[in-house]
Amino acid sequence: MSIFKNNKIPRRSFIKGISLTSLTGLAGASAGYFISGVPSAWAKNTHSRPLQNPPQEVAEDGLLRVSINAQYGNFELMSQQTYLRCFDNQPIGRTLRVKAGDTIRLGLHNKLPYDPLQEICTSIPTEEDNTPRGFNVTNMHVHGVHVSPKSPADNIFTLVRFQESEQYIYNIPEDHPPGTYFYHAHFHGSVALQVASGMAGAMIIEGPIDDVPKIKACKEQVLCFQTPRFDNEGLCENYDLLSEQGAILINGQYKPVIKMKQGEVQRWRMVNASHMANMQFNVQAHEVTALCFDGNPLEESRIQNQIVMVPGNRADILIKAQETGTYAIYSEPVTGTDTEAEKDAKRLANLIIEPQELDMPLFQGKLPRPNLLNNINKDEITFGRRLEFGLSGAAEGKKYTINGEPFSCLNPWQIPLGAVEEWEVYNHTAESHPFHIHVNPFQMISGGDVEPGTWLDTVNLAPFSRIRFRTRFEDYTGTFVFHCHNLTHEDLGMMQAVEVVQPMP
Repeated sequence: MSIFKNNKIPRRSFIKGISLTSLTGLAGASAGYFISGVPSAWAKNTHSRPLQNPPQEVAEDGLLRVSINAQYGNFELMSQQTYLRCFDNQPIGRTLRVKAGDTIRLGLHNKLPYDPLQEICTSIPTEEDNTPRGFNVTNMHVHGVHVSPKSPADNIFTLVRFQESEQYIYNIPEDHPPGTYFYHAHFHGSVALQVASGMAGAMIIEGPIDDVPKIKACKEQVLCFQTPRFDNEGLCENYDLLSEQGAILINGQYKPVIKMKQGEVQRWRMVNASHMANMQFNVQAHEVTALCFDGNPLEESRIQNQIVMVPGNRADILIKAQETGTYAIYSEPVTGTDTEAEKDAKRLANLIIEPQELDMPLFQGKLPRPNLLNNINKDEITFGRRLEFGLSGAAEGKKYTINGEPFSCLNPWQIPLGAVEEWEVYNHTAESHPFHIHVNPFQMISGGDVEPGTWLDTVNLAPFSRIRFRTRFEDYTGTFVFHCHNLTHEDLGMMQAVEVVQPMP
């Protein structure tokens, strides 16, 4: 039986999509599989239904073994059947939960169709590779996690082709900051399309903050914000689709409902797993209490009216249900001039507070956190850098640049292990560029709409603005990257390699 007929995928559109991305032919159909034959019920008919948390894998006795298939999924999003690249036939990956000091052994298996162009995809990209490519080639990145950038750990230069597998081993340090992280595909050229389509999932690293009684008592919700883009036949085979505006989903659901009891306190672990959506998350008639940003516990909890979340950001917050009723959860503030349609476009979900009354205490106060997050004083600084994010080329062939150069692994910056640096980053474009660095977090000094002193691994770099931060290059040597986390910009060249080396004797 034809695989197209068996899976009810639109044959003409699928072949058209194949030609647009990778010229995948029938050889792929015979040698592997395109798509699950069984539609996933995960997100079916989820409009205005209760929020569904992703399935969870939990470490046992200090070890988490998990196997993940990169494949085409077969599931319904926003009342349309879609056929998108994903993990394990789900619109969002499973949540991986470990404790600081645990080990994750993750097997990634590429079950996407054969891609003839994979033979020219290089694992060490050069300037010529700053273009959409290799949509069926993949790998894995643990975003924000402080582990080695070398194989078998967080090596984003690994290339996993058709029917290949890669065994990753992540040894989480015992003093790792506890909070919410995430994992996602990171092959340069296909990052935006794969992540937007669903190749991402939350990762939770537990530590002392999780044993604080008033925090431990709270029910947890995992909220992964996503921006899938697909055509009227449910496919994303055209990279240009990623530039279109569209809905923000939560765990693959469109405007779901979160229910709480009056007086209840919940802990929401939020991940901006979108490829392009800047958010100012807020809940109608409610303040929230921030605990961690990008997995890093604050020195002291903060009461806030909104949470700034650019692509790649995470936030751990507490929310206490107020009066009974229905409240909107928004992706950005609602203004007095907004029409009802504009308000609804900003609405991510609804919070329904039920009358069964509880009186849970809301945690406020100092938070335990590891030495990795000790303040960086000025006298520790060993070097300073100025970076410029820019744009070059004609509209049809534009390249995003850092310090005037598009990405190439042939010119990594060498930084000695143990260095403590202060960076000033300028945005010379009219677009937002969320700045993200792998392996080591940084402490904000100014800019980014962030309180100075906050530890992050991703921060907004608004148009024609600048940010300043300090960071320590600790524990690990090897090559990794920093880049814009608007992922189309990263695919098109806005990335720079860093090689941490042993200091000269």
